[in-house]
Amino acid sequence: MKMKTWNQYHADMLTLAEKSAPYRPDVICPVMLGGLIPGAIVAKYFGIKDVRPIDIERIGECRRLAYDVQGSISGKRILIVEDDLPTGIGPAFIAQEFRQRGSDVKIGALYVTPQSQSLTDFWVELYESADQFPKYPWKTPHIGDRVIINSQD
Repeated sequence: MKMKTWNQYHADMLTLAEKSAPYRPDVICPVMLGGLIPGAIVAKYFGIKDVRPIDIERIGECRRLAYDVQGSISGKRILIVEDDLPTGIGPAFIAQEFRQRGSDVKIGALYVTPQSQSLTDFWVELYESADQFPKYPWKTPHIGDRVIINSQD
């Protein structure tokens, strides 16, 4: 697992936006939490103010929307954005749900594996396994984050 700089991540996010530019999305749906920062950068690239975060809950091998998209999405071109996709199953499930609601949907991620590559429309880098994905600064504890201490009282 390598570490990238913020500038390298930013460049990857812009690359994702450039690759998805021909699609011309109306709505960006970043998947919480990992997709929030890439989703914001992609939205800014396009000048899109319609950003609707979503969340996927995994129950065994099943997926469901834990936090559904707000408002009507019928007739919209939606780009689901994630930081990485080990399997791609969650966003693929959401894409199918949104298509049933009348949306045109594409999936974009910074990093994919061979397993998720076929389920992803736009991606930046291919890794052999999820263990090789970079360590994200937005997923590591920082000063000021909540810390839960287990006490033996």
